Amino acid sequence: MDLNRLVELFNATLHPEPGMRQTAEQQLQQLESHDGFLGVLLQMLTSADLPAGTKQAASIYFKNRVRRSWQGTQRSLEQYAPISDGDRTVTKKNILGAIIASPQAIKLQLTECLGIILKFDFPDKWPEFTVHLKELLHSQDAQHVYTGLLALLELIKRYRYSATRREVIDEMAKELFPQVQKIAEEAVASDSELAMRMVWLSFKSYLNTIQTGLPLTFQNPESLVSWGTSFIKMIEKPVSFDKETIDEDAAKEPVWKAKKWAMRSINRLYGRYGNQALLPSGNAKKFKSFAKLFTSDFMPQIMRVYLQQIEGYTSGNTWLSLRMRGLVAQFLSDCVKDKAAWKLLKPHTEAIVAHFIFPLLCFSRSDQELWEDNPVEYVQKRIDPLDDFGSATVSVSNLLIDLAFDRKKATLGSILSFINGVLGTYAQATEDARDPRAKDGALTMMSALCGSLASRKSPVANVLPEFLLTHVVPEFKSKYGFLRARALDTFCRYSNVELADPQIRLGILEGILGLLNDSDLPVRVHAALALAPLIADDDMRNALTAHLPQVMQVFLNLTNEIDSDTVTNVIEEFVEAFADRMAPFAEQLGKQLCDTFMRVMGDVMANAPDGDTSIEDMSDKTMAAMGVLKTLGTLVLNLEGTPDVVYKLEKEIFPIAQFVLKNQVVDLYDEVFEILDCCLFSVKAVSSSAWELFGAIHACFKSDGIDFIEEMLPTLDNYVAYGMDVVAGSSDVQARLFDIIETVLKSDRVGESERICACKLAEAIMLHGRGQVDGMIPGLISLAAAYLLMESAIKTQAFRVHVLEIVLNALYYNPTITLNVLEQYGWTEGIFTQLVETVDKFVRVHDKKLLIVGLSSVLTVPAAQLPPALQNGIGRIFEGVLQTFQTLGKAEESRLALENMYEGDSDISDFENDLEWDEDADSAVGSDDADDTDNAEYLRGLAGRAADALGDIGSDEAELNSDDDIEDDDFGDELEEEYGLESPLDRVNPYVHLQDRLGELQSTNTAVYEAITQGLSADSTRLVQSLMEEATRLRNEHINA
Repeated sequence: MDLNRLVELFNATLHPEPGMRQTAEQQLQQLESHDGFLGVLLQMLTSADLPAGTKQAASIYFKNRVRRSWQGTQRSLEQYAPISDGDRTVTKKNILGAIIASPQAIKLQLTECLGIILKFDFPDKWPEFTVHLKELLHSQDAQHVYTGLLALLELIKRYRYSATRREVIDEMAKELFPQVQKIAEEAVASDSELAMRMVWLSFKSYLNTIQTGLPLTFQNPESLVSWGTSFIKMIEKPVSFDKETIDEDAAKEPVWKAKKWAMRSINRLYGRYGNQALLPSGNAKKFKSFAKLFTSDFMPQIMRVYLQQIEGYTSGNTWLSLRMRGLVAQFLSDCVKDKAAWKLLKPHTEAIVAHFIFPLLCFSRSDQELWEDNPVEYVQKRIDPLDDFGSATVSVSNLLIDLAFDRKKATLGSILSFINGVLGTYAQATEDARDPRAKDGALTMMSALCGSLASRKSPVANVLPEFLLTHVVPEFKSKYGFLRARALDTFCRYSNVELADPQIRLGILEGILGLLNDSDLPVRVHAALALAPLIADDDMRNALTAHLPQVMQVFLNLTNEIDSDTVTNVIEEFVEAFADRMAPFAEQLGKQLCDTFMRVMGDVMANAPDGDTSIEDMSDKTMAAMGVLKTLGTLVLNLEGTPDVVYKLEKEIFPIAQFVLKNQVVDLYDEVFEILDCCLFSVKAVSSSAWELFGAIHACFKSDGIDFIEEMLPTLDNYVAYGMDVVAGSSDVQARLFDIIETVLKSDRVGESERICACKLAEAIMLHGRGQVDGMIPGLISLAAAYLLMESAIKTQAFRVHVLEIVLNALYYNPTITLNVLEQYGWTEGIFTQLVETVDKFVRVHDKKLLIVGLSSVLTVPAAQLPPALQNGIGRIFEGVLQTFQTLGKAEESRLALENMYEGDSDISDFENDLEWDEDADSAVGSDDADDTDNAEYLRGLAGRAADALGDIGSDEAELNSDDDIEDDDFGDELEEEYGLESPLDRVNPYVHLQDRLGELQSTNTAVYEAITQGLSADSTRLVQSLMEEATRLRNEHINA
């Protein structure tokens, strides 16, 4: 590989002429498959003679090459040339040296590559890596040590969330982290930029090591003291700054990043392992000693430092980035639950509320700039949960909530007095003297506390109507746009407060409707959101009816202005509430939503790296796309009685479904298949356009859609149920359907829950296509037999029942064809033995009816055509039918009870938003004299609480679900009745069906009839007689009806 030639090509990629750039890129793609390509790139990156731009271009190409092809998956090999073994060896040999020799920008590119290589090669294909890592960490050269820390962090990322490889993390903590701590301790005392980079890398590595567990090495007192001291020293480290010019950009500087990671490490250490009140029950015993050590020896110093940071920030002597302010608030929130920590915090709560929480919740200068410069982003940060993830606003809101309700005896009164004081000062001041930002902060605090204050048992329930009418509703007419938006948001959160005068309520509605046309986008959005809870009130909903055309038009306009799933959720609520009035708007609304979806997805696709359409980062745009699809599904479902409108909508909807399936946007498959299900179900037919889409569905399944068979099933079922005329007449459609069933049943990629879906699709084909799909029956029986006759092939009873039901459906479809297939391959005895031995496992009404009609269908086969194994066992088959009838009535009662439960009008309003208020005790927290260990099972749920309070997520760390390792198939041995399960069997009366089959048997196979009836016990004979009487009664009722 010629180094000079590569240099020329990378220089050409920077040429201003597009043609030259394109030619160079094409030649590089041809050369990348040559052995030695990556090695020469590393030579370029470490050369001191090449221009920075050339090396930067080469580093990006190197990173992309490694990212695309190092793993060597089938998909990557189809698109890109594989990396040769020689290049792999050279890369691993030289990449650490290249990182050492490279400037910072290229270091980051190469470090990312190192992480990818470690992910796939360590330890099996690169066992010597840890030797190199130790050498770097113990080097006397600062650049070598810095590279060692970069490499260590990448290695830890490889295992940080692994529940099964914790021993690797534990070993690293024992062998490597004592040296890492020494590095951090020395670097904290330095002021150089490189030292601060080493500090934050050390702290970040520590934090990633304790994400899901606390190594024993870190639990001993010496480790806690040494690391804790370094954290505290870094947080306290004085840093000069210009009060007039410093802004959030400074947070990217290494020294501030080091402070931030010190706080994050302390917060994680305390919140997950050092706080006895927050320890989950499974970890209470494991970390109890460490928690006591942390609380007694470390907590006072930490509390002192954090309170000093607040004091310094409020006085202007210390700067804290927004992220650091949020971390301070998160730590204090955890302290609220801990008795020992609460005693240290309690004397400072009033000052914290007034000087730390309140200012952070007021409308700020940066808020004003965002409002004016980018109102769309402002709205997204305010209303879309993921846009303000881990923000200071959310964190201090959580702190306020914790103080007010977990320590309400000590704090709630003073908090409400403070809010009332701010509101009172604002109300009494002259127009010019009023501070609208302060009022915004007070209303924001009330919004955060709405979850419990708005309940009927709250201590302020009786004054909330006056609060809304005095301090909130008047601001609908404020000259400040942000205050109008805040008033709408606050009213929305307290919309369940009863206002006795209907005229006042209607006046408020008119005010909100007027703000739908406000000049400021955030106000219009909040007005739309404020309408949503009002439609639950009959009077409000009736009043809104007259304004529905204008309201829907505003909603449509908003979808053009902002990509927000919150807005589309409001549209969805209106579609459901005014379903009977949606038809006039449906076509326009559907078209608008489809246009919005394609515009949003255009942006997503444009920003997707290398065409990768998987949505790992749920941004506002991707969440908005999901919201649009969900709203479309609701719209279609509510148009069930107007098929002509749905057919028009199909012309808009099917192209976006085609787009998602063709581009393999797997994260939207669920929503797309739900829409298709709604379309087909609403019209109870399959249009030619829908059949054109069927090919795309099958192609999607063949690529990567097998993982979504559960989401596909309702749509496929509708194709079969409402398009059987096409299914029956098209061998191609039958082949595709069979391919789906066969692939799922034979694939090792899915579990039994997915295989059950294949069984259900097979059942739908046989039930809906009786007499029309004979050619599919032998293949379906063979698929079932492969499981039934192979020992240990079936793990759960639920799957066994569904596989047996393929055979039962085949018997019901055509017993002669079925028995011929079974007998041809010698499967008859084995399968029928399982059927009669598993009768008691058919517990649902549907299962029992299928067992009855399937087994009784055998009775219609002439005796001479019965397989020998059944000629002598026909009586046992009939006994299985009778056994099923004995439990059918109880199963029908259970299904009826389930239907009544779902369809009943039980009043749950008494339980909504109505937390119990106990004036003598704090919420979920004992008194100061109580033992906090009683609260060990308390789950914080910060993100949920913040979402309720502000529509944001307040937790910055992603917790692992301890149930993640539970297999989907472990759902028990017995099927449960399914609400809403519909099938053609619903039209079959099992009593009448059995009477007809016995009548046929008596007239055509007298010998068999006498054999099975005369061999019955007295109880069974009486049961048959009662069944026949019931069948006659039901038949007469039908005739008379």
